[in-house]
Amino acid sequence: KGVLEFDGVQVKPSSDLLTFLRDVCQSDEYAESLKKQVRRVLDEHPVRVPFQTLKSVRDAAREASRPRVYLHKLLERSELCLPNPVTPPRNPELELRIQKLKAQQMNREYDRMTANVDRCRNSVGTAAATSSGAGAEIREVKKQSLAVVNLLLSIGGTFAFFYKAVEYSLPEPRIAAQVLAGLFAAIVVAVAELYFVIKVI
Repeated sequence: KGVLEFDGVQVKPSSDLLTFLRDVCQSDEYAESLKKQVRRVLDEHPVRVPFQTLKSVRDAAREASRPRVYLHKLLERSELCLPNPVTPPRNPELELRIQKLKAQQMNREYDRMTANVDRCRNSVGTAAATSSGAGAEIREVKKQSLAVVNLLLSIGGTFAFFYKAVEYSLPEPRIAAQVLAGLFAAIVVAVAELYFVIKVI
């Protein structure tokens, strides 16, 4: 069966088709039921002839003694009025699946767009952590170096002080006594300084 047999198809008749339908209403060769049906259509404004009615008129005209009627001739200069398509309701399960797939696709797109941002963040964070770690190590080495230099200066200064103090306290210079006094005082200061250095480190 063709589309033209669909019940919703209507025809906006041309003047020739209207004349033919009026002749049908006035003719005695057609059944009263068909004539009533045609009159009902002609009384409407604007006139829209259902395609099924046209088929019924054509079939009745073929059975009548009048000249043969062709449907395509009746439809010349007439307009077909097709019904609006009826959209079937969507399957709820299919709709849920479509929404899920859309969400997954959007997540994949978002991950793809933010992948470079995450890599940049990681590299910046790694660089910052590396630089902060290197800075802490440098500060620690500097602190320890200063402690060692301070220790050496303290020991050297103590040795020099006691060496000269003993030299000035004796009437005659005695190198051995001066060195022993300087070494003894330097060892005492070294032990004290090492205690504090180890405690700080």
